[in-house]
Amino acid sequence: CLAALGQRVLLLDLDPQANATSGLGLEKTEGGSAYRALLGEEVLTLRIKPTACENLSIIPSELDMCGADVELARLPDHLQRLAQALTPLRESGQFDLLIVDCPPSLGVLTLNAFAATDYLLVPLQCEYYALEGISMITRLLRQLHDSGTNARLTLLGVLMTMFDGRTRLSQQ
Repeated sequence: CLAALGQRVLLLDLDPQANATSGLGLEKTEGGSAYRALLGEEVLTLRIKPTACENLSIIPSELDMCGADVELARLPDHLQRLAQALTPLRESGQFDLLIVDCPPSLGVLTLNAFAATDYLLVPLQCEYYALEGISMITRLLRQLHDSGTNARLTLLGVLMTMFDGRTRLSQQ
């Protein structure tokens, strides 16, 4: 929608499941993700692909991104790897907006996204156990601020998904 409104958008798919990638009609291609850039072995801009949507580009994901959690944890500045890889993109002015799709867990890839971005929008299923995760996210944001990892990260909001108006839990 943002691209349709004229914003130049880059979607970075960090999720090894690569649903954002396949959802935009791209193949999950081995070696086509941000994996090597996160390790400092190549420039992230090499992985940018156009999509069928005007003004929307993507850095796709793939199954190999599962290994990034393990590899990144061993590297110096392991929480700053994405921020470092994104610096040339930010400085280029090529995109108005960068959206990072994270894995549904709080592993090293997700923490890298939290350390590199300005805002956090949390999709939340309207169910009890998902709601418990919000307090964990809030605590984590406080830790990221207090540690100096990313003092600018702000919770933009919570996007409720899978809402079923017939259930009491969804209504609450």
